[in-house]
Order: sequence, then C-alpha cells, then structure tokens
Amino acid sequence: MLFVPSVEQGTLVQRGGELARFLREDSGLSLSYEVPTSYAAVIQALGSGQADVAWIPAFAYVIASERYGAEAKLQVVRAVERYGILVTRLGSDEPARITELEARPIAFPRRIAAELRERIREVLDREAPGWVEVAVESDKDAVRALVDRPLGVAAAVSSQVFSGPHDFIGDGRKELEYERPGTLEETRIIFTTVGSVAERTTVYHGGIYSRTDSRVRRLEDLNGLRFAFADQTSTSGHIFPKMLLDRHGVTLGRVYHAGGHPNVIQAVRDGKVDGGSAFYSPPGKKEAEAELLVGDARSLILRRMPETERRVALLNEVRVVALTAPIPNDVCAVRRGFSSDLWERFEASLERFLRTDRGQAAYFDLVAGVAVARTDDLAFDGFRRALDAAGMSPQTLLEAEEAKLERKR
Repeated sequence: MLFVPSVEQGTLVQRGGELARFLREDSGLSLSYEVPTSYAAVIQALGSGQADVAWIPAFAYVIASERYGAEAKLQVVRAVERYGILVTRLGSDEPARITELEARPIAFPRRIAAELRERIREVLDREAPGWVEVAVESDKDAVRALVDRPLGVAAAVSSQVFSGPHDFIGDGRKELEYERPGTLEETRIIFTTVGSVAERTTVYHGGIYSRTDSRVRRLEDLNGLRFAFADQTSTSGHIFPKMLLDRHGVTLGRVYHAGGHPNVIQAVRDGKVDGGSAFYSPPGKKEAEAELLVGDARSLILRRMPETERRVALLNEVRVVALTAPIPNDVCAVRRGFSSDLWERFEASLERFLRTDRGQAAYFDLVAGVAVARTDDLAFDGFRRALDAAGMSPQTLLEAEEAKLERKR
C-alpha cells in the first residue's frame, strides 16, 4: 500500500504503520506500506504490480487508470459541520421569536439535510403549532421567498456553516447577498439549532477571494484588476477558478502566481491584488476544535494566530466572493487485476479501523478524511471534462507536483 508524499513524511510513515498493523491483526492480511519520493513513482508502482493499493489525488488516479488500468474503489470522505437556522425580516411587525410563527407559512428548502430538517421541524411543531411548510429548492431560494414576498412567507429555513461575516457563502442570506445587496441588512436569524450535524462530502472547491472594503463583490467586478492565482497547476487555486472567471466573461488585468494558497490570501489582505483564488472547504470538527472559524485557505494563516481577535480581524478583511465547480477528493485505487476477495477483506477491515478512535485519528492525519465512500471510474468523467475544457491535462498536473516535490528536496 502506497501513499503520495503530500504531507510530512514522518506522519505518513507513523500513521500508515498503525493502519497496516491493524489490518494484519484484524484480517490476517500481511501488508507493507511505503511513501515513495514522488507521485510518478506511486503511479508506476500500480502499473508494474509493485503496489496493490494506493491513496492518490484525482489527477494521479486519472493517469493511473488511463495508462495502467488502475481501478478506483474508494473516495476520501470529509465532514462538514452544518447548523440549521430560521430567518425573518427586520421590522417591528415581523416575527422576532419562533412562537410568533404559529400558523404562519415558512419557506423550507428541499436540499437541506434530513437530520437538520427534522430538528427544525421538531422545534417548530413544539413552539409554533400550525406552521405551514412552503417548499422551495435551496437555502438561497428560501431567503429570496422571504425578502421578495412572492409566496407570503413569514420566515425562511436555511442550513449554515461557519464563515466570515462578509462572505457570500455559508447560508442562504449570504448567498443571496451576492445577487441582491442589502439582504443581510433586511433580515435576522431568530433561531439556530443546538449543535451541528456532520454532513459528509466527497468534493471540495476553489474559491475567489477579495478584500471586504474593496469594490469587488461580484466576479464581474474583477475585470481589468490585479489578481493572484495559487500555483499555476493547482486545481483549486488556478484551473477551476480560471474556468469560473472565463465563464463569467472576466478579463483580468495584471496576473501573477503567488506560489501557495496562504500566499494568495496574504496578497489579497495586503492589497497587493484586488482578488485571488485558493482552495475552499467548509469547516469540520477539527477546525471547530481548533477554533479556526473557517476551513478554507484562510485557516492556514489563522493557525499561526493564537489570539481570537486577530483571527476575527482577518475574516473581517478578506471574504469569499464565489466558489468553483466541485473537485473530487482523493481516491483509494487498486492495480489492474487485484483479487476481489483480497479487496473485500481489505475494505471490511479498513471500515472496522475507521470505527475506532485511533483509526479516526490516524486516517485524518493520512488523508484529512473521516470516512470512505465506494466509487468507480465513471465518477471522474466530470473532472476529466473540466480539465479538457481548461486545456489542462492530468500529466501536466503530475509534472507540476513532481517539480514542487523536487524544490522541497
């Protein structure tokens, strides 16, 4: 079993050893594990039969599949901590408490997670008997129905993740603020669920960032302005954000590559550029425990700030303007012809490992995940099409990662 050298090698070796020992004791599989010095070495090992299993990013899997017939089996699952909120309009004659929603219509998004839906319904049934559900598609649609009054609703339900106070993501109010300035000033949150619900995801995004005190509040506002991408071949820091800007007809002014996600955030904060792109993931349990407030590229800088005041100041200064299309999380792939019986034993033992506390800790350090989800090659066709549309090949991404590793060495 191989891991790509994407994080500190000592951590990979230590945690990989814990997984290997558990598999041997639990399933009887004698498993060796290694962290080769390059991505290319992992791909070649799958092709030559020197490796049976490898944990690799999506671009590396696409190459291994095309060249050597490697098969995608599992995808890394990460957790997002979501809350549920109730939103009303501001005003003396508008509901300010849940009890004032009795027998009133409430916009309810169909896409909200089932557990959050039930938690909010339970509170409404108890505190506002007779309330009427008005179904809409999304969080943003629910808030739009509230502020524009086309359905006569008195409140809106939305999911919520922690985000910067000026971000245009995080809940339905902020998403609508991007399209309809003034939404945040016209609305208020009157209820938030006690505790969050861990929602699992197999994707992440790229984000477009700007200073909150700048005139950049929409993608089109970046026309002709200075912009910083992350590494030139970064999926979330360049390729997908460039596609998003192109789709919106944005022609940038002076462009440069900052060489890293935190460098992009710092350049935006310092006013060296008017906008920038870096990875975006919603915060999970680990970020909440570390009181980082967000889980995106800004968190890499927040980790260096022990004081809450400094962390809040950064989030007040730099906001997320928009997100790219989803990008697949890392993959667990096997070589062509790997025994199905052995795979079933491996997968079952891995899942038992993840049900233990030490297994969860080790797995997070290895791939920043909390679980695995079954997958197959078809799940990566959208990723392939996106790379083609951007004029970028998986091979180019591989070469760029190899160059970065060489610079580190």
